[in-house]
Amino acid sequence: MFDTAPGISSVWRSAGGDNSRRGWSDRAVRLARKPVRRLQAQGAVQAAVVFDQAGTAFIADMAGGVRAYAANGKLLWSVKLAGGISATPVVHPDDRSLFVATHTGSVYRLEAASGAVRWRRGVPSTSDPRILSDLLHLPRADLVVFSSWGGRFHALEAPTGQERFGWDAGLSPRAAAAGDRDENLYCLRVRSGQGAEFVRVDARGQERVFFREPEDQRGARRALVAAAPVLDEGRAVAYVVVNQGRRGQLVAWSLKTEATLWRQTLPAAVQATPTVLQGGEVVVADLAGSVRGFSSEGELRFRYSTGSEYLLAGGVGQADGTFWIGDPLGVLHAVNRRGSGAAFFEAPRSIQARLSFDPLGRLHGPCTDRLVYVFAG
Repeated sequence: MFDTAPGISSVWRSAGGDNSRRGWSDRAVRLARKPVRRLQAQGAVQAAVVFDQAGTAFIADMAGGVRAYAANGKLLWSVKLAGGISATPVVHPDDRSLFVATHTGSVYRLEAASGAVRWRRGVPSTSDPRILSDLLHLPRADLVVFSSWGGRFHALEAPTGQERFGWDAGLSPRAAAAGDRDENLYCLRVRSGQGAEFVRVDARGQERVFFREPEDQRGARRALVAAAPVLDEGRAVAYVVVNQGRRGQLVAWSLKTEATLWRQTLPAAVQATPTVLQGGEVVVADLAGSVRGFSSEGELRFRYSTGSEYLLAGGVGQADGTFWIGDPLGVLHAVNRRGSGAAFFEAPRSIQARLSFDPLGRLHGPCTDRLVYVFAG
């Protein structure tokens, strides 16, 4: 099941690059500080940009807009959906379909070449149908996976939108699912009386709870569940962030022995999905504005302060060890593997989404000023 190869695709069809969510690019492009272009959206952009093999950039925004830009920056098409979009869409591996989910609880299959709607499915919910978790696609099963604020994960058949199976997402779910090469799904949820649970679900919908963290004194309803699990399949490790009160716990879980390898207490809670770099280092951004890098053995390697009061979205890494992250002040930071970093670029508004790389190694930074800034070598 596991090997030593990183197995990272050069085409980032989902948030974090692929189903592992690790956010690492196998390229090392020396980026210029001045953007080569700015891609216009219809509203504030709070979802990561995703791509197809040709380098087409798909941008979804909080006004419900979805746009496709060719690799040369030409606008190919633009559509408007009902409801804002903060969940990162996912591109089908055949590059023919784009799946998008909205705050009104609707999931769309769009034709990637034109933006035409092929199907739309409303998510049933007795409470709040908003979809905030980044989407994921299982290629062999051909399923689109996400959770809604109504408390359920859903696995829809990509060709039709019909639900194959679903499972409990717990209270206030925002954390996306991750997936391995065998198409097992990994998720974090919190339930009253149970606490936080790290769960594996196979492609048939059968679930297994790996571990539980008990509720703190504030109870499950006050627990922040936002960071997706991240898989380092080459080392057979999953990283999970469990928040308790104002602090977090970074847990390294062995996928081979199904046991905890190590854990580190974080001084602040975490909303951003961690990043796993080429050497196995895991980088975590917290709600106190700090970035911490840990070795694959759990040793704290560095702490970098962005100067902002909090960090909402995780960063991404390159093959040379450079880590990139944007903050709510609009500053894009570059941090090396020793933890030395500095502001690289400053946008006029907040950066609240995860960054991404296109197939040419260009960095795309979404911003709430309705622009995506593109940096090239």
